[in-house]
Amino acid sequence: MISSKSISLALAALVLVVLAGASSAFAQTVTFGVGTAPTEVANTGRSEVMGQLTNTASVTCSPGGIVAEPDGFCVSTAGTIQVTYDRTPIDNSTATGITVCEIIAGVTTCNLPGTYLTTGGVTVTPGAAGGVVSFGVNGGVDFQAGDQLIISGVRGQIDLSLAGAEIRAILTTSPSTIASFSPTNEVVARPKDPLTMAFGPWTVLQCRPGIGTGTVTVTEGFSTAFVDHGDVTEITYPGAPLNPRPLFGGTNNSRINIVITGLPSGVTINWPAASAFDGGSGITGAILDLVVQSSSGDTATYVYGTPDQAPSDVSGEIFVITVTALTDIALSGTPADFGSTTGQGQMYPPATPTSARPRYNHPLEPVPGAAWLTVAPCTTNLLFPWVINVNPGLDTGIAISNTSMDPYGTTGQTGTCTLNLYPTSLTTNEGVNAGAGIPYTTLQPVAAGSVWRASQSAIGVYAGKAGYIIAVCNFQFGHGFAYITDNFGIGSPTTAQGYLALIIPDPVIIGNAAGCGVTVYSNGNYRSAAGLADDTIGGKCIPYGEGLSQ
Repeated sequence: MISSKSISLALAALVLVVLAGASSAFAQTVTFGVGTAPTEVANTGRSEVMGQLTNTASVTCSPGGIVAEPDGFCVSTAGTIQVTYDRTPIDNSTATGITVCEIIAGVTTCNLPGTYLTTGGVTVTPGAAGGVVSFGVNGGVDFQAGDQLIISGVRGQIDLSLAGAEIRAILTTSPSTIASFSPTNEVVARPKDPLTMAFGPWTVLQCRPGIGTGTVTVTEGFSTAFVDHGDVTEITYPGAPLNPRPLFGGTNNSRINIVITGLPSGVTINWPAASAFDGGSGITGAILDLVVQSSSGDTATYVYGTPDQAPSDVSGEIFVITVTALTDIALSGTPADFGSTTGQGQMYPPATPTSARPRYNHPLEPVPGAAWLTVAPCTTNLLFPWVINVNPGLDTGIAISNTSMDPYGTTGQTGTCTLNLYPTSLTTNEGVNAGAGIPYTTLQPVAAGSVWRASQSAIGVYAGKAGYIIAVCNFQFGHGFAYITDNFGIGSPTTAQGYLALIIPDPVIIGNAAGCGVTVYSNGNYRSAAGLADDTIGGKCIPYGEGLSQ
């Protein structure tokens, strides 16, 4: 006969077996749902912050919403987790910004032993073929839904990436059974061009050195391309901005380096202390402050600063640097001033030294460089309407005076003169040269206060020719005189005739200065064409050159 006590013991044993079987059936490897917010990064960046990876324990770890006590549904196994940044080297380490954090039961632990993270710490392998962040994890951890594992602050060497348009982080484990991820990889960064450089071409005339402006326009390539980390070189906004980005090892602000190629040796650029404030759609109040320039001004570096990083990160910013001839350009007053330049720019600091973050391996752009500053001579253009050198006996003497030295305080100018002979036939009224004139340039510059003189017979390329000469002298206030003699081989001139050269208004000033056109109004003023602004002198485009009103 079976007693009631025996039946009770048997039932209890059966319940224990069933419960044990149920617990075994519910237990599973922890599954993390993977999420990220991909960042836009400079495609030329050498230390760009990639998106954070947030791994959250699945809801299956707490069926029915039970989260207050261990339930055995998701129990970890010891091993190692690796995050590989697809074909993108890593630039920093845990000492310079990388964090691996666990948030378990509301307690956050980063880069240190915790409930899940082991004492082995975090290992970062830069990896030319793809950087890896790896860390050990403990077994026996009973995860609840919502517990998290977060990897953030990883800076990628984007310019060395082979990943193409998107950079992915790939999650793996060793052994493979210790945890699972869904999905197993996510996009963490999307490379983009961080800036566009534009240069507004302009001309400075040596005799009018205080007139004219040139611009350099820096346009942010995407809204988060420029960052303010409280760079000590900032002037307008010293210190960190409001709503700063996490440093993640950041040491400096974004900078813009400007390179001017072909700057004439007589010209010095003194770059403005700052750009105009952001002129982009957001009008954030951001600015570029001058950090350093070369002695000649052929290079200059500006640092980005903003009062508040948050609005700057949602608005594309545009900065205009205006260089003014009156205050920012110095000329030597010699022919060394003349020439044309091109402009280019790039993101800075450069790829080395490696301690700077962010930094860039950015080429100069645009390619080729954009036309920018031209320094042109003010010229005297003289017309000698009839010259001749024909045997026997006919010759023409020519004299050109540089009267820029005077008692009125005029700045003396020095330059050569190029004489252009347009020969004509002595027997017909038709020219014999349908192309350009025959040029002859004075061997030495004509100094202020001096007179160049020669006879046509002494200029080899002009010997035996007749016609007219247009002389272009690279200085103002030139005057010309010519005299024609004949001696018909008897040793001394029998007649001589002299005349003053005509002065042609400077076509450079008429055609180019301050956007002048050549439309002449009834009052004789030259005004701008095509809607361009008038010259700044008296509100009119007034051609310079002796014989015309100044």
